[in-house]
Amino acid sequence: MLEMWFEGFLVAISGANLLYLLVGTFFGLIVGALPGLGANFALALALPMTFWMEPASAIILMCALHASATYGGSIASILINAPGTVGSVATCWDGHPLAQQGKARLALSIAAASSFAGGLIGWIMIIVITPLLVALALKMGPPEYFMIALIALSLLSLAAQGQTVKGLILGGLGVLISFVGRDPMTGMPRYTFGSLYLEDGIPLIAVAVGLFALSQAFIMAEKGGTIAETYEMKGSMLEGFLYVIKRPLAIARAAIVGILMGIIPALGVSTANIVSYFIEKKASKDPEQFGKGHPSGVLAPEASNNGCIVGELVPTLTLGIPGASPQALLLAALIMHGIQPGPDYFEKGALPYAVFIGVLLAQFAFFIVGTSLAKYFAMVCKIPNAILVSMVTILCFIGAYAWRHTLIDVGIMIVFALFGYILIRYKWPHACFILGFVLGKLVESNFHRSLLMSETYSTFFTRPGSLGMIIFLGLMFFWPLISKTAVRFIRMNGK
Repeated sequence: MLEMWFEGFLVAISGANLLYLLVGTFFGLIVGALPGLGANFALALALPMTFWMEPASAIILMCALHASATYGGSIASILINAPGTVGSVATCWDGHPLAQQGKARLALSIAAASSFAGGLIGWIMIIVITPLLVALALKMGPPEYFMIALIALSLLSLAAQGQTVKGLILGGLGVLISFVGRDPMTGMPRYTFGSLYLEDGIPLIAVAVGLFALSQAFIMAEKGGTIAETYEMKGSMLEGFLYVIKRPLAIARAAIVGILMGIIPALGVSTANIVSYFIEKKASKDPEQFGKGHPSGVLAPEASNNGCIVGELVPTLTLGIPGASPQALLLAALIMHGIQPGPDYFEKGALPYAVFIGVLLAQFAFFIVGTSLAKYFAMVCKIPNAILVSMVTILCFIGAYAWRHTLIDVGIMIVFALFGYILIRYKWPHACFILGFVLGKLVESNFHRSLLMSETYSTFFTRPGSLGMIIFLGLMFFWPLISKTAVRFIRMNGK
């Protein structure tokens, strides 16, 4: 085991992989600092570019992009009160008031230090949790994997952030689109309308680039101008670092919330940062100061964010279940490079350990680069949208074409870009679509394998693991009814 860790370390610190780590960090910070883009945009744009890379290099680049883009969102949140990512919403509530008080550097340093600490705690936790989950996964069969994927699909209602019906509709549509192509069991084409192109299914790369990257370019083009006219950088960076160091309990509390939210599929940073904010507010001795520029209002959401994105790796790598939409893109990168996540992932030699070391190095990279150059990354907000849109559009077309060298992929990207643009304009949670698209294949293939094992539906009820998940799924669906009935019963007995 130690030998594999050492080999993984040597792979991760090779010259090429360190270069990809820095490139991912710089690009992720820039994208994170641009409000409305975020990790989905960065990963979707980079995914086709990793086709020619070694597997370890590709995954390290993607992990660096995810970590740095998540932290980079705090730059725009603090300086211009515009969440750079969905995980930076709660950071605005106290980060920008601090900036208005002339303490922008303090807020940025707290965000950087707490994100770094949350990522480190998350990394330690996944090192402990992942082997245990792998041992459990080895005892699971297709029925259990089917139920896990089904539970993940049901959690789309949480990922929809209050738009439950819309989230489930898009998730269901994603599952439906995933069925296009050849049947995984019989190999017969279906829903292809006689098209040879569609027999291979709808390409995930074209869908992701269109849905997350090109659609955002359309939005930016429509707005015009620049994202921000001005911003201020005042205050002390050292003061922020000391503030975080003196509050280990707050950091641990927020990081654990983030890790748990990451392990549970479909929750992600959009939930973790808000939940940790209110938990910290409740635990604070002066909760009335939250929302007015309280430093802990920056510390908690940022620590949970990076704890969450590391936690999302656990189900992605060990079960092949993406914890959130960015992890669905990471999963696509793994599969594109011939790596099948699951219980045997750790039998791939030094590669898994190189990825884990890369995740750790990504935390150091965004912390060092981010704290040193935050002022300059914030200047991206002043670049005219006309220039940014041109650059993004060119990269999107190159990325969609480069993977398979076919213009039809570019056409698919444009179709899904228009689809994504409509969803964003009318405020539909488009991340639910990509989760349904990825999980659909997992649900279908494991459902068929389960039936091949026993030739009867009873296999889902006779296996303890599968039956337990069915009961859990039933409780999830009927919990609102159960809780209302229980409340009425208590009130009646109280009278």
